[in-house]
Amino acid sequence: MRFFAKLAVAVAVPMLALSPVADAAPIPIVNSGFEDITGQGPTNEFTFGQLAGWGSYDPSLIVAGGNGANGIFTGTLLPNGTDFFTTPAPEGVRVGLLFGFGDSAGVGAGEYGYEQTLSSVFQANTQYDLSVEVGNISSGVSQDGTFFDLSGFPGYRIDLLAGGVVIASDDNSLVIPEGEFATANISFMSGASDALLGLSLGIPLG
Repeated sequence: MRFFAKLAVAVAVPMLALSPVADAAPIPIVNSGFEDITGQGPTNEFTFGQLAGWGSYDPSLIVAGGNGANGIFTGTLLPNGTDFFTTPAPEGVRVGLLFGFGDSAGVGAGEYGYEQTLSSVFQANTQYDLSVEVGNISSGVSQDGTFFDLSGFPGYRIDLLAGGVVIASDDNSLVIPEGEFATANISFMSGASDALLGLSLGIPLG
């Protein structure tokens, strides 16, 4: 996801499954539904800062902790189906949240988001399927009465990595109305002798 002026994108429920023959087996993703807010202090329906189990996807070095430096926030949101989103969270009660105010770090400064290296490695002759619920947050009023103008949607990108190399990606293929979620799905079938076999799998959400 590219996060520039007056926008926010929420990401929820990443799940990855592999199918080495006929049986699908889920690959664990730590804090996949963004329910664990350890170390984050709630502010109204938001929490801010580093998410448990996830690292910061910050190739342009603009996030600065996600607590509002450079106008950029990372954390979670409790969507109640009225403010910011038309429905509650697709799973659990929280969604991962990324947004920036105004000219955050300069328009076009770069992508940012979350990333996680998984406990599984890239295997031969295996079908990988990754699904992520992506939300386009709308403008709304928080619990303390503050209005947030979060209109607009700059897009998103979800990658599946092996050894840090992109093997499958969804680069903004969905059209998501404001205040709604949509499911992004990416798939990859490995061969018998891929050069990346045995390397760690990873997921950046940006």
